[in-house]
Amino acid sequence: MSPRAVLVGLPGAGKSTTGRRLAKRLGVAFADSDDLVESRAGQTVSEIFATAGEPAFRAAERAAIVAALGGFDGVLALGGGAILADSTRAALAEAGVPVVLLSANVATLAERLGPAEDRPLLAGDV
Repeated sequence: MSPRAVLVGLPGAGKSTTGRRLAKRLGVAFADSDDLVESRAGQTVSEIFATAGEPAFRAAERAAIVAALGGFDGVLALGGGAILADSTRAALAEAGVPVVLLSANVATLAERLGPAEDRPLLAGDV
């Protein structure tokens, strides 16, 4: 069992919104990799960044994605930076799941993100 589709793209591209809609249309569950990380870690993404740093978050993110690729039958949205890791891209290729890139222009991304205070890599400088 693996995801029906994996959505990737920049923060604000619409992965979560589109993912929820697609999952509903397909009659399957939706999951966001950030939510999976938070559930496994018992901390928010912001807390992980603050207490352990980005490398620890990225390791937790890769672990959550690999677990979902092997046991989640739904639509999975990845965090904006997830596909920057070679190991995550390799896991996606090995899983053979459909990967959908969502995009939006810079003005739309900035509008959707607002001040992005809840996004550690964008806070204060969208």
